[in-house]
Amino acid sequence: MTDSSAFLQRIETVFHQVIAAPEDDRVRLMATLCAGDAELTEEVRSLLEASAEEERLCASQARKPRDDDAYPGAANERVGPYAIDRLIGRGGMGAVYLAHRADGNFDQQVAIKLIDRPAATEMFRERFRLERQILAGLNHPLIARLLDGGVTSRGDLYLVMEYVDGRPIHRYCNEKGLKLRPRLMLFKQLCEAVQFAHQQLVVHRDLKPDNVLVTEDGTPHLLDFGTAKLLSPSTEMPGSEFTRQGFQSFTPQYASPEQVLGNPITTASDTYSLGVLLYLLTTRALPYTLEDFTPAEMVRVICEQPPRRPSLVEGAGESVSPDLEAVLLKSLRKEPEGRYQTAVEFGADIQNLLDGRAVAARRGTLLYRAAKFVWRHRVAVSGAALLGLILATGVAAVLWQARVANAERRRAEARSADLRQLSNSLLSELDEAIKQLPGSTGAQHLLITRVLDHLDRMASDSKGDRTAQLDLIDAYTRLGNIEGNGYEQNLGDRSAALASIDKAIRLAQSLADSEPRDPQVLRALATAQGARGDILSETSDIQDSVASLQAEVRTYDRLIALPQVTPALYFEASTANSGLGDVVGQDTGLADVSAALAAYRKCLAFDARALALDPGFVAARRGMATMQMKVGNAELDIDPAQALQDFQLALQRFDALPAAEQNVLSTQRLRAITVRKVATAYSELGDYAHAVPLFEQAVAIHQRLADADPKDIRNLGDLTRALSDQAYSYEYAADPALAAVARDRAGNLRAEDQALERDRETLEKMMKVTPGDPDRQAELGNAQVRIGAVRWKLHQPGDAVQISRAGLDALRSVAMKKSASPHVLFLAATAFLQAQPDTLRDPVFAKSCAVRGVALTHGKTPEWLLVLAQASRAAGQSEESRSAAAAGLALLPAVSIPSHQSRVRRLLAVEALDGHTILQSK
Repeated sequence: MTDSSAFLQRIETVFHQVIAAPEDDRVRLMATLCAGDAELTEEVRSLLEASAEEERLCASQARKPRDDDAYPGAANERVGPYAIDRLIGRGGMGAVYLAHRADGNFDQQVAIKLIDRPAATEMFRERFRLERQILAGLNHPLIARLLDGGVTSRGDLYLVMEYVDGRPIHRYCNEKGLKLRPRLMLFKQLCEAVQFAHQQLVVHRDLKPDNVLVTEDGTPHLLDFGTAKLLSPSTEMPGSEFTRQGFQSFTPQYASPEQVLGNPITTASDTYSLGVLLYLLTTRALPYTLEDFTPAEMVRVICEQPPRRPSLVEGAGESVSPDLEAVLLKSLRKEPEGRYQTAVEFGADIQNLLDGRAVAARRGTLLYRAAKFVWRHRVAVSGAALLGLILATGVAAVLWQARVANAERRRAEARSADLRQLSNSLLSELDEAIKQLPGSTGAQHLLITRVLDHLDRMASDSKGDRTAQLDLIDAYTRLGNIEGNGYEQNLGDRSAALASIDKAIRLAQSLADSEPRDPQVLRALATAQGARGDILSETSDIQDSVASLQAEVRTYDRLIALPQVTPALYFEASTANSGLGDVVGQDTGLADVSAALAAYRKCLAFDARALALDPGFVAARRGMATMQMKVGNAELDIDPAQALQDFQLALQRFDALPAAEQNVLSTQRLRAITVRKVATAYSELGDYAHAVPLFEQAVAIHQRLADADPKDIRNLGDLTRALSDQAYSYEYAADPALAAVARDRAGNLRAEDQALERDRETLEKMMKVTPGDPDRQAELGNAQVRIGAVRWKLHQPGDAVQISRAGLDALRSVAMKKSASPHVLFLAATAFLQAQPDTLRDPVFAKSCAVRGVALTHGKTPEWLLVLAQASRAAGQSEESRSAAAAGLALLPAVSIPSHQSRVRRLLAVEALDGHTILQSK
């Protein structure tokens, strides 16, 4: 086996993808990813077998009763420079002993952890070494320090840790008779220690009272990171069983639902265990009762059964306030995303309890928050009330004048408050809620049109009011998106959309000029700039679109440079770079694939930073899946085999999202697009058998989304793209020059006809909403020409000629415009080359479109060069055809595996070598 790091990395990459798949799919997926590499296949298979064996070993060791004499470490035995005194306790990996330094250098009591001999497999040894690495990086006054480590004379691994002479936290609190407040203060210190570990990318995974010892001076110490999982990929070792699987070791009473189910562990798992611990400290009971600790019982009780309400626990009712109960129940939610995501967030709510402030867990009303304010300042409020009564008798005239003077100020404040309430309640809360409902585009439009006049009137009143202007910027941006942003649910009115967005940008730029380091202002400006770029990206003004998106990226670069960057901000910066990548990449007129890939990889880096700060941040997890799909999309034209692997990885990431996120409409849409991309990659590689069911799956999802909201242009656009790509796949499968295996040509042509007919119907619906859209006109015209051609091939001419002529007329009209986009030109060029009967074709016009398209895409797109080669050949210009084909081939990477040769490569090779045109067979 080669020792190269590249091969090891490849092994690990394939293993990760295979182990994440359902067991029934692993063999097939491994064969696909290994692509006939016998050595790679054997290595991945051996790792899968080792993984299964390790799981069986862990299960048997967990059930096996332990004998005291089976543990190493008899009294007075030497471990390095230390002598063992006595056994302290046992854990999942071994035993912990009290020891003292015995080499005469100095006196020191320590705790020594020795590995359990029955579990001393290589996997456990690696894990033991990793624990040493983890502890060495955790230098915090409330975390037991690692002092030493090594191997005994008998070959046993050991760690030497700071000895903490204390009692478990719940026993300490009970024996000291601590009231609620000191218990909460002690728990808040524990949150600080856990947060420090999380910042080092370490999740403890076994937080329980025995692992939190409190010394006599009242200082808590966090122990035993033996079950921690290191999250940072930089410290993982290739081929490491621990880094692939972690070690599912936990104490059932304190384990989170995802630990019991074997799901991915995040910082929210630790906050759950902290919640159980706080429940014990405040009620002196546990939220659940486990009887026999069977897997079935643990799943039923921990994952399904709601915890006992703290206020109903016998003896705890009086001490558990509604605020404390809300905090406890939030920390114990079954879904990780519903809990406190970080220990610092948990600690902040504990501080709110201590300070008498409103807790985030309750999301209190204005009355609730006001009551908290009065309680915190009850002395001052009482004093103020008394003072006001005294002063009222002597200054009535002054107060009257003040009332008159303040009336106008209150009216101005009321106008600002109205605007904020309008923006926050209508255009934020209500708009976001409506957006998640199928068929909601019309409702969104109704909402926005009703408030637009009000916003315009208030625009002049908001000058000088920063908060009101920020709300106004947000309102205009949302309005523009729903009016015509193709990346959102929209109504297809781009002119109105740009007008609204430009209002937002003018307001935001003015604020940013006066407050250049204000994060809220910069964020509002970036959002508006991005929306403008998105809208322009679907017009012929690509350069202006790129300029707006580059401005958005620069604004986010300014935001990232500010202190205290949040996971949400990293994710927003990722989204901005994603939009820029879309526009500079192959789907638009710039066709700069390398720039698109650079933007998408920058997105992946930002999403990774967000997840490093908050591993449970679902938006970043979805962003990782989306960006992986976009990386594949940028590679699709030049390397469909590599693109296929990226699309499959993206699908795995979508399918690994929490169930609630998978049910969100936008996630369903992105996953359906990814399924379509997988099918397209298979089709480009000539694997039509795999492509067909995936196209059917993607079309079904897009049809369901379009049926739910017939006025949503985005959903209709997704559906027509899926149907068009599906039809192309059937067309290629029916072409003897492209199908490696002879199949039912007539059956494929009939299937193509059905897909194209549905595509035409969908495009006609879109044209009713946006009748003047040149892209839709060209797509409809191209679909008509393809319908006519396929019916001619099936010897069912009927009205095929009339349909084709109508399509060609529409295409000629939009393609002759100077503003025609590369998309329009491509549809026109291919239609005038492929129309049936042959008398309808116009190679000269097709070539003129191809020449313009190649120029607009800077000669960087192989498929455009193929169209130019085919058009030149059809126009009788063989030398120009060969030259264009050679240029296209030069853009494609070398391919050593025949099955990885794409459709475009095969057709370019035909044009470059012998001049035989494939088009005649179509």
